[in-house]
Amino acid sequence: MIVWYALLSVVFVSLLSLLGAVLISIQRKTLEQIITYTLAFSSGVLLGSTFFELLPEGVELFPEGVFVWTLVGFVSFFCLEKIIQWHHHVEGRHLHEEKPLAYLTLIGDGIHNLADGAVIAASYLVSIPLGITTTIAIIAHEVPHELSDFLILIHGGLSNKRALLFNFLSATTAVIGTVLVLVLSAQFADIERFLVPFAAGNFLYIAASDLIPELLTKRHGKTSVIQVATLLFGISITPFVSRLFGAA
Repeated sequence: MIVWYALLSVVFVSLLSLLGAVLISIQRKTLEQIITYTLAFSSGVLLGSTFFELLPEGVELFPEGVFVWTLVGFVSFFCLEKIIQWHHHVEGRHLHEEKPLAYLTLIGDGIHNLADGAVIAASYLVSIPLGITTTIAIIAHEVPHELSDFLILIHGGLSNKRALLFNFLSATTAVIGTVLVLVLSAQFADIERFLVPFAAGNFLYIAASDLIPELLTKRHGKTSVIQVATLLFGISITPFVSRLFGAA
């Protein structure tokens, strides 16, 4: 049962890469308005998942090493972005119309999605409710992530069809990450005790480094109020979902 939950979740997450097709029919101004609030919601879900679910589970699973592995997860994503020169921004991005940028984005996205798949599998190994809330957190992050990656690929010189295809292929590494952890869990007991706090560090880095700084570029009063409300709504979703599926 856990295997099927994990595989269905990661396949759904991978299919989000096809959201780029939506961009073709959406005007840029409308897209910017949608993304700024999606980023706020994503930040809230990631923070809620980290502090209400992943860290408490990590303390229970691995009390002596939870914060070390959380720090490892945080620093590893910082190193990943430095090594492959890939930093995810939705607005204010300096784009150059050259294909190396597009291919660097695909490589970075593939590694990132591999980690997402591993996190999904590890969360389901702990419990189904934790797996579901973690999947929701990843979905919330992947929506603006995939939309902006599609824009990078287009600006990098790829056609719409090639951008969609390559972005989808990059997303399928998430399935590899899930399968890899499920296989390793049969060989190495308690692998999730390391990956759960590692995921908490990943989520903290994504929210603090990639998403929230983008929200701070918007200084209009009404927009800021809606962003804060949306972020708080995202935070509140996590314990609600956990109670809902935990009681099921």
